[in-house]
Amino acid sequence: MPDIKEDYILHFDIWKLDDEKLEACFAIFPNGKRILKRVNEVRKVYPQSTEIDDETLLNKLNQLNENIEIVLQAFGDQALIELNREKSSTKKCRVYRGSETLRCEVFKNADPPTIHLDDALSEIIKKHCGGEGYEALFFLSEPLYQLVGCDYTVSHWIAWAMVENEYDTDPYYEAFELYKMKAEAGWSDEEQFVYINSSVFSEDELVLAKSISP
Repeated sequence: MPDIKEDYILHFDIWKLDDEKLEACFAIFPNGKRILKRVNEVRKVYPQSTEIDDETLLNKLNQLNENIEIVLQAFGDQALIELNREKSSTKKCRVYRGSETLRCEVFKNADPPTIHLDDALSEIIKKHCGGEGYEALFFLSEPLYQLVGCDYTVSHWIAWAMVENEYDTDPYYEAFELYKMKAEAGWSDEEQFVYINSSVFSEDELVLAKSISP
């Protein structure tokens, strides 16, 4: 086995490669060109809050729930279908607007709506891409998570590219749309919600954000 330092470099220095080498790297993975296309889309995005009304945000939450249900039905895992249906049937929906402090508070006892799809993702990819797809997801999980700022839902949207042609619906797409607005969806036992970051950056924070953006 290689030294742990080499393993770390393999995982996290991948984003320092030039375009040609990155393309050669992703060519190893099943449907790698499609994965890389989504990687590049994320790298070009600078998530920012915009003036979006509550109805639009909640419509995206509803669409996210519907798309997840469609894919779980197509995959056919009845246990996950029932768990997802039970949770998504919560009638109370609301929008939270505020700072990162509020985000931590509202997500303290909440999960993303994709939680049951996330549980099935590796098996969905294995079903259509075999063991190579399963291993690709395992390898890419952490680098993609770091790429998108520690957001597994968006990293799973990238990985979904491996099987996007197998389904009529992209179940993670609405989550990516929310990400671009600095928003994300959540489920708790009491409610479904969308949190959107509406805090105002200081000049120093803006400089820092620009300096670390791809």
